[in-house]
Amino acid sequence: MVSKRELTEARLKEALQRLLDGSPIRTKPSGRLSLNKINNEAGCGNSYINHFTDFVRDEAKPAIKKYNETREKAIEGDIVLTKVELSEKEMFRVELQREKRLKERYRHERDDARKAKECNGLVTLDTSLGTFYIS
Repeated sequence: MVSKRELTEARLKEALQRLLDGSPIRTKPSGRLSLNKINNEAGCGNSYINHFTDFVRDEAKPAIKKYNETREKAIEGDIVLTKVELSEKEMFRVELQREKRLKERYRHERDDARKAKECNGLVTLDTSLGTFYIS
Protein backbone atom coordinates (compact mmCIF):
# COMPACT_ATOMS: atom_id res chain seq x y z
CA MET A 1 0.00 0.00 0.00
CA VAL A 2 1.22 3.48 -0.87
CA SER A 3 1.62 5.99 1.95
CA LYS A 4 0.08 9.46 1.92
CA ARG A 5 3.54 10.99 1.69
CA GLU A 6 4.33 9.06 -1.49
CA LEU A 7 0.98 10.02 -3.01
CA THR A 8 1.53 13.68 -2.24
CA GLU A 9 5.05 13.60 -3.64
CA ALA A 10 3.68 12.01 -6.82
CA ARG A 11 1.06 14.78 -7.04
CA LEU A 12 3.81 17.40 -6.68
CA LYS A 13 5.86 15.76 -9.44
CA GLU A 14 2.85 15.63 -11.75
CA ALA A 15 2.05 19.28 -10.99
CA LEU A 16 5.63 20.30 -11.78
CA GLN A 17 5.51 18.44 -15.07
CA ARG A 18 2.16 20.02 -16.03
CA LEU A 19 3.57 23.48 -15.29
CA LEU A 20 6.72 22.79 -17.32
CA ASP A 21 4.58 21.54 -20.21
CA GLY A 22 2.46 24.69 -20.07
CA SER A 23 -0.80 22.88 -19.33
CA PRO A 24 -1.65 23.50 -15.67
CA ILE A 25 -5.10 22.66 -14.30
CA ARG A 26 -5.38 24.80 -11.15
CA THR A 27 -3.09 27.76 -11.89
CA LYS A 28 -2.48 30.20 -14.73
CA PRO A 29 -0.01 29.02 -17.37
CA SER A 30 1.66 32.42 -17.56
CA GLY A 31 4.03 33.92 -15.03
CA ARG A 32 7.16 32.77 -13.26
CA LEU A 33 7.42 29.31 -11.81
CA SER A 34 7.78 29.03 -8.04
CA LEU A 35 7.45 26.51 -5.24
CA ASN A 36 4.14 28.10 -4.31
CA LYS A 37 2.84 27.69 -7.85
CA ILE A 38 3.79 23.99 -7.82
CA ASN A 39 2.17 23.63 -4.41
CA ASN A 40 -1.08 25.25 -5.63
CA GLU A 41 -1.11 23.21 -8.84
CA ALA A 42 -0.79 19.99 -6.80
CA GLY A 43 -3.70 21.07 -4.63
CA CYS A 44 -1.69 21.06 -1.41
CA GLY A 45 -2.12 23.37 1.57
CA ASN A 46 -0.05 26.49 2.18
CA SER A 47 3.69 25.78 1.87
CA TYR A 48 3.14 22.02 2.19
CA ILE A 49 5.74 21.47 -0.54
CA ASN A 50 8.45 22.48 1.94
CA HIS A 51 7.91 19.22 3.85
CA PHE A 52 9.41 17.39 0.84
CA THR A 53 12.96 18.68 1.08
CA ASP A 54 14.46 16.03 -1.24
CA PHE A 55 11.92 16.82 -3.97
CA VAL A 56 12.43 20.57 -3.56
CA ARG A 57 16.24 20.35 -3.56
CA ASP A 58 16.73 17.70 -6.26
CA GLU A 59 13.86 18.30 -8.68
CA ALA A 60 11.83 21.45 -8.11
CA LYS A 61 14.50 24.13 -7.58
CA PRO A 62 16.67 23.15 -10.58
CA ALA A 63 13.56 22.95 -12.80
CA ILE A 64 12.32 26.32 -11.52
CA LYS A 65 15.70 27.95 -12.15
CA LYS A 66 15.97 26.59 -15.69
CA TYR A 67 12.36 27.47 -16.53
CA ASN A 68 12.62 31.04 -15.23
CA GLU A 69 15.99 31.66 -16.94
CA THR A 70 14.56 30.44 -20.24
CA ARG A 71 11.52 32.61 -19.71
CA GLU A 72 13.64 35.70 -19.02
CA LYS A 73 15.67 35.08 -22.18
CA ALA A 74 12.44 34.86 -24.14
CA ILE A 75 11.22 38.12 -22.68
CA GLU A 76 14.52 39.76 -23.62
CA GLY A 77 13.97 38.46 -27.14
CA ASP A 78 17.04 36.22 -27.27
CA ILE A 79 15.09 33.00 -27.86
CA VAL A 80 11.65 31.89 -29.01
CA LEU A 81 9.66 29.73 -26.62
CA THR A 82 7.47 26.86 -27.71
CA LYS A 83 6.10 25.47 -24.43
CA VAL A 84 6.01 28.53 -22.18
CA GLU A 85 3.13 30.94 -22.53
CA LEU A 86 3.88 34.62 -22.08
CA SER A 87 1.29 37.06 -20.82
CA GLU A 88 0.07 39.89 -23.03
CA LYS A 89 2.18 42.37 -21.07
CA GLU A 90 5.30 40.23 -21.55
CA MET A 91 4.57 39.84 -25.27
CA PHE A 92 4.42 43.64 -25.59
CA ARG A 93 7.74 43.88 -23.75
CA VAL A 94 9.32 41.37 -26.16
CA GLU A 95 7.99 43.30 -29.16
CA LEU A 96 9.20 46.62 -27.74
CA GLN A 97 12.72 45.27 -27.21
CA ARG A 98 12.77 43.85 -30.73
CA GLU A 99 11.76 47.24 -32.13
CA LYS A 100 14.44 49.00 -30.06
CA ARG A 101 17.11 46.65 -31.45
CA LEU A 102 15.91 47.28 -35.01
CA LYS A 103 15.89 51.03 -34.46
CA GLU A 104 19.44 50.92 -33.10
CA ARG A 105 20.59 48.86 -36.08
CA TYR A 106 18.99 51.32 -38.51
CA ARG A 107 20.70 54.24 -36.75
CA HIS A 108 24.09 52.54 -37.12
CA GLU A 109 23.47 51.89 -40.80
CA ARG A 110 22.40 55.53 -41.30
CA ASP A 111 25.52 56.80 -39.54
CA ASP A 112 27.72 54.46 -41.57
CA ALA A 113 26.13 55.70 -44.80
CA ARG A 114 26.71 59.33 -43.80
CA LYS A 115 30.37 58.60 -43.03
CA ALA A 116 30.77 56.88 -46.39
CA LYS A 117 29.17 59.84 -48.18
CA GLU A 118 31.50 62.28 -46.40
CA CYS A 119 34.53 60.38 -47.68
CA ASN A 120 33.40 61.00 -51.31
CA GLY A 121 33.31 57.35 -52.29
CA LEU A 122 36.83 56.52 -51.13
CA VAL A 123 35.37 54.15 -48.58
CA THR A 124 33.15 51.17 -49.35
CA LEU A 125 30.51 50.32 -46.82
CA ASP A 126 29.98 46.81 -45.48
CA THR A 127 26.83 47.04 -43.32
CA SER A 128 26.66 43.34 -42.56
CA LEU A 129 29.97 43.52 -40.71
CA GLY A 130 29.70 47.15 -39.69
CA THR A 131 33.17 47.97 -41.04
CA PHE A 132 34.67 50.26 -43.66
CA TYR A 133 37.21 49.36 -46.31
CA ILE A 134 39.40 52.08 -47.79
CA SER A 135 39.89 51.68 -51.55
